[in-house]
Amino acid sequence: MTNHIIVVGAGPAGSSAAMGALRAGAKVTIVDRKTNVGIPVQCGEAIGKTGPGVAEIEIPEESIRAPVRGFRIYSPGQVSVDYATKEPSGFIIDRRVFDKELFARATEAGADSLLGARVLDVTRSNGTIDGAVVRYNGQRQTLKAQIVIGADGVNSQIARLTGLRKAYKPDDIDSCFAYEMANCNLEVTDLMEFLLGSEVSPRGYIWIFPKGNGRANVGIGIGGGIETKTAKEYLDHFLKNHDVAKRQLNDAKVIETRVGALPVCGPNKVNVVNGALLVGDAAGQIHPITGGGMGYAMVCGSIAGRVAAESAQKETVTATNLQQYEKEWRKLYGAEFDQSLRLRELILQTEDATLDKLANIVTGESIVQLTAGKKVKIFMKAMSTGDRKLITLMQELRKLRMV
Repeated sequence: MTNHIIVVGAGPAGSSAAMGALRAGAKVTIVDRKTNVGIPVQCGEAIGKTGPGVAEIEIPEESIRAPVRGFRIYSPGQVSVDYATKEPSGFIIDRRVFDKELFARATEAGADSLLGARVLDVTRSNGTIDGAVVRYNGQRQTLKAQIVIGADGVNSQIARLTGLRKAYKPDDIDSCFAYEMANCNLEVTDLMEFLLGSEVSPRGYIWIFPKGNGRANVGIGIGGGIETKTAKEYLDHFLKNHDVAKRQLNDAKVIETRVGALPVCGPNKVNVVNGALLVGDAAGQIHPITGGGMGYAMVCGSIAGRVAAESAQKETVTATNLQQYEKEWRKLYGAEFDQSLRLRELILQTEDATLDKLANIVTGESIVQLTAGKKVKIFMKAMSTGDRKLITLMQELRKLRMV
């Protein structure tokens, strides 16, 4: 089919890619193995305003559950650091509604859809991918297209079939487990709360996200390959024993359980081949520290869809031509991801006691800048403490040009 693009995956990355391609004049078919888009929910449901704004995609109003103005981070020793903007900078949403509405918008804009279709293989002609083989209604079908966009998540079939990425290693992945809880007594209802520490969440964090009306998403992400207990066991221990949980969640009741996985090893080195490209979790476009991915997925998806459509129109769908997608999204986020990955590795090597001392000298603004890969002015404060391990940490941050 002339100027036809197949998008595999109907999440935020896939729907955004479809809309980007449709805006550029392409014909689009969205394929997803699920029959209900947005189910099951597998994340904390937080999204900032920036990503959707850059992607020029409005957040579905009906999906918004609570506005948030920033965050409160607890160090291992419960030293808290707050960051808050005057106006809401993001939202806690309902992913069931959010994902389905984005998907619906893509179909309303002209995309065809094939739900309950599992990708079995990709097809090739002269070394270029030109379609996908799916199982739909018990039958094998071959769908032809000029470009296939893989937006099919952390376990992407398209990534594997195209050779763009093999399976992740255990330490590349954070395992996530979460509850949606009712009857919460939150101390702040417009800030996201994060708790750090090797005891509560090794190589990760616990989150408490306000969802309005006394409800909250409470979850944990822990590093693969190093944990001694499951994510659920760590989270249950936190709920029973931690002071923050006792104050805010002592009377809370579980109304939903969620599981998931996040690739936190940084983006794939290459995300394009002849006739195909990857976006979102499939491309590893997740912040290595925060684990946030929806905003990046929407921006990168929009770029991917547009570049794919333009390439299809020119009938030049080689990897060289599709590199325009890589250039554009990496210009926006490449440096941030690279610096954040280095910062993550450094934090993992830092003792809890040193993180407590760091919490005493940083501000919320400093944390925002650090996680964005920007330089912060805390070196002299750290030096004045005389603490050897904190000073060593600062010296390592200076090597990364972050202080």
